[in-house]
Parts: sequence; structure tokens; C-alpha cells
Amino acid sequence: MKKLLITVLIASMLILPVSSVTPADAEGTLEEFLPGNATAEMAPAESMVPALHGIVLAMLNHNTQSFDRNDPQLAWESLYNMLSLYGQLDSRSVSDQDELLFPEETVLDYAAALDIEPGQLGDSPAALRDRLNYDNVSRCYAVVCGEDNLAQIRVDSVTTAKGSCLLTGALVYEVENQVLARFQAVFQPRDNMFGCAVTSLTLR
Repeated sequence: MKKLLITVLIASMLILPVSSVTPADAEGTLEEFLPGNATAEMAPAESMVPALHGIVLAMLNHNTQSFDRNDPQLAWESLYNMLSLYGQLDSRSVSDQDELLFPEETVLDYAAALDIEPGQLGDSPAALRDRLNYDNVSRCYAVVCGEDNLAQIRVDSVTTAKGSCLLTGALVYEVENQVLARFQAVFQPRDNMFGCAVTSLTLR
């Protein structure tokens, strides 16, 4: 069921064309992701766009060059960005005026793509309290919707080695085709909704 949700998510989101990788079939599975299999390389890259987008925006906001999942502020903001930008495409989210309500399980699914567990990070930082809150009674997260329609992730290259995937790309302001940031990310196949988890990301 979760794999179907991420397939819908991939089909619904915008991603700039890949210059050096052949797009994979939208129904590519984790089992097809093998080193040297060029067709399967694109499926994990597409599925990880929400995580990459969320992390890059958080890193730019915090003026840091590498993603530290042990930094609560950076990790929480990356997760918030994912939920606020892509969460409305998830059928488990409920719209309530300007907020989206997510069951705790859904948030854990998104956090898994960042290789983090919210419970180990503690409460969300004060800087995000006006945009991200947890209700102990309903066990739901309330997230203020975000907008980043004009900035998109562009995947430039994807290579695999020893079970890991190395991706280079950029955050691009589409109106002027301006590169806002270039990055390099490593992710590995995992048994989660997105099929992978980011193990490192650095700005270049």
C-alpha cells in the first residue's frame, strides 16, 4: 500500500529533465535497483526528490554545507519541508484550512527517507512551532503548507556502486533557469515507503 502511495507521489510531482540518465518505468521496484542497471537507477532518484528537496532547502536556510541528521533543527526542518511541499499528495493527509494533518505513522514514513527517527530528535524546535506541531491526543502532526513552486530539483547524474547510489544535481529557479545550489547525495536501498534513505548530502 505504501509503495502505491509513493508511486502516486512520484507521478504527481514536478522534476526537471535528467540530462544523463534514462528515465525508468514508473513502476520500477527496489528489487530492480542493482549496481550497473541503468534503467533501474532512475526509479530511486525520482522517489528521493522530496527528501533531496527538503534537505537542500533546510541546508541553505541554515547556511551549512553538509547534512547532519543528528542536528535536531536541520533534521526537523528537512522533514517539515518534505511534508509541507509534498504531503498534500499523500492520501493519508487531511487538509484543515491552511494546515495539513498527518498521522504519526505517515510522518515516520517520510522521516525514514532522511534516515532519522523523530522520537530520537526530541520535540520540534521552537523556530518551527508556528509551522509544525504534534498533538498527543490525536497522535497527529499539524503542518502549515509551504510553497516552492518555482524552485525544483534537477538530477544531473546517477551512478551506483556497492549497493549505494551517488546522485549529483541542483536546485534550480525555473523562471530564469538559475541554479540556486548544486549538491551531491548518497542514498541506499531501504525497506521503507520511498525505497531508499539519504546517507549523506553535501552542497558543492
